[in-house]
Amino acid sequence: MQTINLTSIKKEFTVEASQRIAFEVFTQKMDLWWPRKHHIGSSDLTEVVAELNEGGRWYTKHTDGSEAPIGYVQTYRPYDLFVLVWQIDGDFKCDPNLSTEVVAEFIPEGPKTTRVKFEHKDLHKLGSGKVVESMDQGWGEIMEFYKKQFTLNNN
Repeated sequence: MQTINLTSIKKEFTVEASQRIAFEVFTQKMDLWWPRKHHIGSSDLTEVVAELNEGGRWYTKHTDGSEAPIGYVQTYRPYDLFVLVWQIDGDFKCDPNLSTEVVAEFIPEGPKTTRVKFEHKDLHKLGSGKVVESMDQGWGEIMEFYKKQFTLNNN
């Protein structure tokens, strides 16, 4: 098995939405665009939650009533910056001592156009394993689901 040495994953794209709407869909409506297969819970995913305050929990809820931690909110600055701390290690387990950053910046390019700059930093801390090996593809898929929220709402 090949080990991939990523230090960060970057995605940058434009959505047809105001800065405020782009930010709110990312932060308040994560459950709409987060893929149901991306979780570490012991049963099917029912909801993705990011508590919208600094230090707030980032976690998933599952059909068996359990919750699975992903990390926490580090920075909540409407409507331009949202930083989450990712605490899932390279073996797809939550490690409360692990800290990598998921940063989303929202830059207005016009009244109804926003550039989103996404980066997952410090991936070297994750070690290796199935999470790291597929992470670039996984975040690409997740960001595609996010972007589709704007085309769905415009039709």
